[in-house]
Amino acid sequence: MHKPLDTRQLAAFAAVARRLSFTQAAKDLFLTQSAVSHALKALEDDVGARLIERSGRQPQLTPAGRSCCGAPRRSCAR
Repeated sequence: MHKPLDTRQLAAFAAVARRLSFTQAAKDLFLTQSAVSHALKALEDDVGARLIERSGRQPQLTPAGRSCCGAPRRSCAR
């Protein structure tokens, strides 16, 4: 049985995917950059895939991140 995904983790992923910036995502969510990074890492651990590529100056969505970024955006827009 799979555990449900944490909505805070999904919100962090959606914000980083939308802004392509941990700093801007943190500002949008009223969290620290570290909290957003930890939430995203926990989500990646839960789903078993890397969703954001962190090398380089600006984070980029991985293929796995691109394939699932539509669902969190819809759920977070509500």
